[in-house]
Amino acid sequence: MVRRLVAALVILSFGGFSLLFAEGGLTGAFLDYGPYPRSLGMGKAFAAVSDDPQAVYFNPAGLFQLNAQQVLLAHSMLYGGMRMEYAGYALPTRDLGTVGLGILNYGGEGIDSRTPENWNYQPYVFAENAYLVSFAYNPWPFLGLGATAKLLSKNLAQYSDVGVGADVGILLQLPKPFCFGISIVNVVEPVLTLGNLPERYYRTVRLGAAVRLLDERLTVAADASTPVIPDIDSLGSPSRRYTPRPVPHGGVEFAIVPRTLIQRVGIDANELSVGLGVQKHWGKMSIGVDYAFLLHHASQYRLGFSTHKLGVFVSFGGFRVWIDAQPTIFSPTPDDQKNILWMDVRTVSRAPARRWQVLIKNGFGEVVRTYSGWDEPPLRMTWDGLDDAGRLVSDGNYYYEIVIVDRRNSSVGFTGFLTQVRSRGPQGRIEIRPGE
Repeated sequence: MVRRLVAALVILSFGGFSLLFAEGGLTGAFLDYGPYPRSLGMGKAFAAVSDDPQAVYFNPAGLFQLNAQQVLLAHSMLYGGMRMEYAGYALPTRDLGTVGLGILNYGGEGIDSRTPENWNYQPYVFAENAYLVSFAYNPWPFLGLGATAKLLSKNLAQYSDVGVGADVGILLQLPKPFCFGISIVNVVEPVLTLGNLPERYYRTVRLGAAVRLLDERLTVAADASTPVIPDIDSLGSPSRRYTPRPVPHGGVEFAIVPRTLIQRVGIDANELSVGLGVQKHWGKMSIGVDYAFLLHHASQYRLGFSTHKLGVFVSFGGFRVWIDAQPTIFSPTPDDQKNILWMDVRTVSRAPARRWQVLIKNGFGEVVRTYSGWDEPPLRMTWDGLDDAGRLVSDGNYYYEIVIVDRRNSSVGFTGFLTQVRSRGPQGRIEIRPGE
């Protein structure tokens, strides 16, 4: 059953695009694109993923998945000399859910302007801005509910206006390893008036599904979004009928080197995308750089150039767990009980721990020693350099994996370097002289 669901998700991610409608041409289209290279590299299929501050943009319910504070910054080159800037932030709290902030600026400068007689006129500026504030809460470990309030502004030459709107979303993490998301963008529809022309930011429904496999190294995601726009009757007036116009999005994210090097590929009705991410994690923080490269296949590549997206992220604070170990070079001697590796466990969790586990692994990823227990883990643990069978481990680098499950059945974990085992001394030379 799971294999059939995964196969169906892959087909939805990358198949059948010619049967669906393309996006574009709507007011506020920059709110249905993608703010950061990670989602853009995955074909903008993010409604069921939404595990970083981009959830403010795609599905605010996904914010409940964050355990640490995160900051995202991105710059995107767009077609026609336009560009988009993005800044996002998320703050998880212990009891009050998760808060997210987002700022988007889309526009361009020096746009050509002409009089009705086709004379050159002073170039003008076009800009759209969005200021987003989101809140997410999970009443159960597998379900997240979220909402976003937003302030929009638009400037076109000498015309400008401001409007307000709201989004809502739901994210379900059942059955494992699947996730399903739904968001309604502009559930409160903003209306901005430039001159005498009112512009309505129409409601959009986005559905998403994702599956995480291979110890969450692989993520496959598919979205479909459709604007809710009334059909036009024979007299040219809006009717009460609505025709779905689904726009597909599909993408894959794979950690080539877990927590270090991530590859992404995606497609939607307009663009093909490839992305790459490089990350560095410590116990207390993480940093990374993300890049995406997009080609406009819907135009048969006649636009003549690709677009590039670049972003950086920093993750810090929040709810974390890690181990500080001493010494960094360990020479175990089983007969000496004082010669041990000290492991100080650092934990900051949302709720009291229910159970915990620590695995010590060699450089091949093989588990050599296991520690586990109920309730809170000890503040300090020791390792004598022996495996679970009581044998001395071989020389090399060793790593740890720690996981804590709290009383709400939410887990937090971390994997990092533990120590280098070096039981042999430096190589030497024995000199034998004849006659001695």
